[in-house]
Amino acid sequence: MLRSSFGLVVAVAVVGVASFGYAATELPDRALTLDDCVVLALQHNPSLVIAEQGVRASEAGLLRSASASYPSVLFLGTWGRTGGTSFLDTPAGPVAFSTSGTRRDSEVLMSQTIWQTGRRESIRSARNSLQASQASEVAAVQNLVLMVSQAYYAALAAEQLVRVSEARLAAARDHEKLVRATAEVGEAPPVDVISAEANAAQAELSLIRMENNADLAKAQLKRAMGIPPDYRLTLAPIEMEESDEAIPWVSEALAVALERRPEMEAVRHSVAAAQETLDLAKAVEPGVISLSAQYSIGISGAREDEDAWSAFVSATGFLFDGGGRKADVDAARAGLEIVRAQEQQVASNIGLEVESAVLEAATARKSIDAALKSVSSAESGLAASQVKYREGVGIFVEVLDAQETLTRAQTDYVRAMYDYHVALVGLRKATGTLEAPEASGVGL
Repeated sequence: MLRSSFGLVVAVAVVGVASFGYAATELPDRALTLDDCVVLALQHNPSLVIAEQGVRASEAGLLRSASASYPSVLFLGTWGRTGGTSFLDTPAGPVAFSTSGTRRDSEVLMSQTIWQTGRRESIRSARNSLQASQASEVAAVQNLVLMVSQAYYAALAAEQLVRVSEARLAAARDHEKLVRATAEVGEAPPVDVISAEANAAQAELSLIRMENNADLAKAQLKRAMGIPPDYRLTLAPIEMEESDEAIPWVSEALAVALERRPEMEAVRHSVAAAQETLDLAKAVEPGVISLSAQYSIGISGAREDEDAWSAFVSATGFLFDGGGRKADVDAARAGLEIVRAQEQQVASNIGLEVESAVLEAATARKSIDAALKSVSSAESGLAASQVKYREGVGIFVEVLDAQETLTRAQTDYVRAMYDYHVALVGLRKATGTLEAPEASGVGL
């Protein structure tokens, strides 16, 4: 079961991505569960780097905006040589002489912008941008969890289908032995032997294909996890059974999704950031007013031990700027309308995703029951055809058809069971309730 909070998972992902480029020997030398695969993906899949760096950039943007609220302390220093020619008036006339010296001036300047037009809006916009980036990072983690889960169940299903093919091949070889024995005593025509041999060969070919499909499925899982292709991936066997997890109504699932989906949270903060950007553009359109204070003290040179302070209000009014400030307001207003439209689009996409996920989960659950009945019926049909053939009242083609029907039914059941679990993960992702395991909880 996937569990825990995304805060810890994101931290794990940050550490893991930073150490990408590990050797295959660092990976677990044991069969992996779904939780193992998800944690390894969060540690090693490079796709999370984009989301992580987006958060870092937003954090830097917020720090840059907020830094204007704090005082600044500067050290100003000048060191160098000076020289030139001077003239001294004497009774005999001007006398030229050269001058030279050393200049060493330094001071500390402290300044504080106490208030400035638009600074509050700038900080609020940066803070909302950071929250949008953080929500996008959570969405990236959820997408990766979903991708790994899908690949994991696909690999398990492929392995199970290999076992179905192995059972089919074993049955085909048993039938071949039975037909040969029956033909040797003259109770079956030679053509049945040819059919039995062809059936066994076809079953062997099917097994080869299924084994190849299983290897490909594991390769896709390793790619989703971001681990080297030469790692020998082994999956821990699990008991696949129908979950008692309730499938909600579409309206219920949609209400949860609109509240919990990180994509919705991200776009809401984007709207808030765009609104603050518009407010900032409006605030500074007519001009800028600021209240500042400064204090300086000399350390060396002509102003050594001297200090000075000042406090002032400055105002800048834009009497004419060619429409540049108005253009900033228009651009900010257009940006706000864009993200509002994106908010509606995201909500619409989530609605479609939720409805599809609910329908897929419900259909997958029904498919399990139907597939199970089909397997039971096919097993009975195969048993009956085998009895008829042994008693000489049936033909071998009936046995072959019955075996083929059973193989298809078993294949459909395996796919239905794994499709159901994939659908449940997809439903959790659609409603925003998909969570990831803690690294400590899986022993990695």
